[in-house]
Amino acid sequence: MLPIKHGGDILAVARSLGCSPAELDDMSSNLAPFGLAPGVMEALLARLDEIAYLPETGSESLCDCLGAKYGRPRQDFLAGNGTTEFIFGLPAGLRPRVGVVINPSYGDYRLACEWAGIEVEDFDLDPSEDFVLDLRRLAGILRGGELVFLCNPNNPTGALTPSRQLHEFIAGHQDSHFLVDEAYLPFTGEESLLDLEPLNNLLVLQSYSKIFCIPGLRLGFLVGPSGLLTRLRERSKPWGVNRLAQVAGEYLCLQGDAYVAEMASFVSRERKSVAEKIAQLPGVTVVPGRANFLLGRLDGGRLGAGELRHQLLQRRFIIRNCANFTNLDERYFRLSLKDSATNLRCLVALAEIVEGAS
Repeated sequence: MLPIKHGGDILAVARSLGCSPAELDDMSSNLAPFGLAPGVMEALLARLDEIAYLPETGSESLCDCLGAKYGRPRQDFLAGNGTTEFIFGLPAGLRPRVGVVINPSYGDYRLACEWAGIEVEDFDLDPSEDFVLDLRRLAGILRGGELVFLCNPNNPTGALTPSRQLHEFIAGHQDSHFLVDEAYLPFTGEESLLDLEPLNNLLVLQSYSKIFCIPGLRLGFLVGPSGLLTRLRERSKPWGVNRLAQVAGEYLCLQGDAYVAEMASFVSRERKSVAEKIAQLPGVTVVPGRANFLLGRLDGGRLGAGELRHQLLQRRFIIRNCANFTNLDERYFRLSLKDSATNLRCLVALAEIVEGAS
């Protein structure tokens, strides 16, 4: 079984084009537009000699830091080599009756269930409703024993369900487990589910890769009731987080809030501006959302997302062709926000291609 193809493979794209990664603007990877969070490099350099030691077995200091931040015990936190290990570990560890997967959404949720031999039940979002999650309709398929995967805001649509509304829904369905992936929530300014009352059937994923632009360090967290996490902790390998990732995590846990607030403010302004400009192009629709990326749809029929991506590559921009997302097709593409100057250059290139095909 082949893995889901992801965006953001800038090294492979550069090799295929015969250019340096520095020559490319990667609008396919949903990383923070400002790049590496300030102070991280200095924090790493100051403690670089610690790569001569084994990292903490279970990232205890980092989990203590997170526990203090959210007012929860260390036992409620697991730190991992990115959030991917938890996405794939949960179906195998929990052994739910069925995995409920929203479509379209991040493809690894389905893959994780399939690898664990867990049956997948699809829940298709309605494009005529801008792919907004209908919780009443979702409630209608829950019978108990499910593991429901929810990405909030959703990737690739950018649609956001208010955290308090989602919390109330999950609290009302105690016979099902919910894994809520908040990888892109910091870009929106919306409160986290971790700021609300803990629930026995709720697990939350948080990623430092996206908001702090450190995907190469691989750092993510799983947060949930300590009893449930104990089962998963017993299945976790020791030294799952490298020492530099632990150092960066501790620094960002303590010092990262101002950067997150600044990023959310920028994304709110820039997303609105970029979406308005794209929507003015002939035959292009932008799906409403609040994330640091936009889902566009090509309605003219003469240009598909694959061809659009190809032509943008010639201009050294990488976007995501969303045809391999379940419930999407060759009309859909995803564009991640960068700084304003880069966004403007990409918009000019996009306009040249779209208008040339109309």
